[in-house]
Amino acid sequence: MNRNELIKYIELTWDNLKDEGTTTMMRVDESKAPIFLRATDQTVAFLITLDINRDPDIKQKKYNNVSIQIEKLSPETKAIVVTLTNQRFLDTFAKIVADVIATTMSVANESEQISIFCIKVNSWKNIFSRGIGELLAPEEQVGLYGELEFLKSLINEGIPTNSVIDAWKGADAEDKDFQFGSIGVEVKSSIKQDKLVKISNIRQLDTTGYTELYLYYYSFAKSNGGACTLPAQIDEVRSLLVGSPYLEEFEAKLLSAGYNDSDKDSYPASYTSFLEDAYHVYDKFPRLVKPSIPDAILDASYVVDLNVCDSYLISYNCLIETIKGA
Repeated sequence: MNRNELIKYIELTWDNLKDEGTTTMMRVDESKAPIFLRATDQTVAFLITLDINRDPDIKQKKYNNVSIQIEKLSPETKAIVVTLTNQRFLDTFAKIVADVIATTMSVANESEQISIFCIKVNSWKNIFSRGIGELLAPEEQVGLYGELEFLKSLINEGIPTNSVIDAWKGADAEDKDFQFGSIGVEVKSSIKQDKLVKISNIRQLDTTGYTELYLYYYSFAKSNGGACTLPAQIDEVRSLLVGSPYLEEFEAKLLSAGYNDSDKDSYPASYTSFLEDAYHVYDKFPRLVKPSIPDAILDASYVVDLNVCDSYLISYNCLIETIKGA
């Protein structure tokens, strides 16, 4: 099954289980891993079974509309159960479930099945924490727009699609928005023209583990009623991925970033590029990183004034050539 077929299969199975009026669970077809779907009138869930003595790398937690629990099924078996408690968000939850199942179902080794299942569920914690179905905040909208603008430019520059989609980590809330091997790029976008950028944590501009790190800055003029909206930007990227096996991965990353097509009418803002600059982050580029801050300070967010960073400017072409050589 491809991703869309899997989503339809999941939704149909939940509907059938609800019609039966029981809490019976059904094993996912074609899955080598023991993954099951479960539904009641009020909730839908998916789960993976494991030996009662195994300790999975996942924490039980109740989020807004989603819970992760460990349930004992028998004296020999327990399960990691992920449950949606508000069926308003069933469409979004089905896409998340499909992503987890698609990654896990072909794995034959039991230990790997549990490990991959936990990794994928944990990768969605960002969405669970912010709330399934919650709209992107204005700063998140322009941030995603900027990351997609950069992604689109990379593809248009001839960098292989698979490399670009794999490199896009911003949707997964990692410290660098793009990672090409040991080269990192952090994309910052603003609707102000003051060239002040917020750095979210002390790892964001840390070059540890990287041979090169760059900061790419966009300044956008924002308006309402224009053509360059976030949904339009997403459709442009999709058009570049038509026929590519990486389109499904892109869709999964969009969902992880908090974007859902069902909300597209809620994003009418249009963005026009006003300024873009590339900076090489090295040496004395202004930043807070370990070990230059006291050990007692575990993390910090701060603002960098790019107006005083002209000595670190590099050309767009130089950045692209560096990425191509990664």
